[in-house]
Amino acid sequence: MKRAFLCAGAVAALMSIAAGCASTKAAAVQSGEEKEEEAVVKPMVLTDLPVVEFSGAGIKYECESMLLSQCVIIQDENASSRYAIRIENAASKAQMKVQLPAGTYECLVSEKAYKSEQSAFYVVIDENPYRMYPSNPPLGTFELTTRTPVYFTIDEPRTVLISIQAKAGNKNGDTGMLLDYIQFVKRK
Repeated sequence: MKRAFLCAGAVAALMSIAAGCASTKAAAVQSGEEKEEEAVVKPMVLTDLPVVEFSGAGIKYECESMLLSQCVIIQDENASSRYAIRIENAASKAQMKVQLPAGTYECLVSEKAYKSEQSAFYVVIDENPYRMYPSNPPLGTFELTTRTPVYFTIDEPRTVLISIQAKAGNKNGDTGMLLDYIQFVKRK
């Protein structure tokens, strides 16, 4: 009899906890908190080089959606898709191809670095390396690399290979920073 009473008491306690969780979840759904959690989608690790067609005035492409080599995908609530990549070592690379119409473009990357010794990296457009870094000292939050914008001109429509990497040829960059997305804006 005592055992049945204890089991019934345990079941009642669990039902009370479950009801509390359900009402908390309902409150979260009503306030929009639950929707934010559901909106976080873990990125797929690619095995093929993505090809993106430029359209409109610009494109923004998530670094974690690029073809990654020796980069780590990090969950960060302040990243635009709640994920970013970390450049681990000199061989780390994130790549994509972009189909661009003729014109002049500006390229920036959203970066999070905590110290200057871990902030410089390269964006290589076809075979041309451009050194990029955030403000000095870095803010420790995601910021666009507006100190070092990359401008390039395409004379006729073509597809360019974009690589984000720590090292370009014999030029060393840094490791340890987080990269959120790369953007291209057509300027002319």
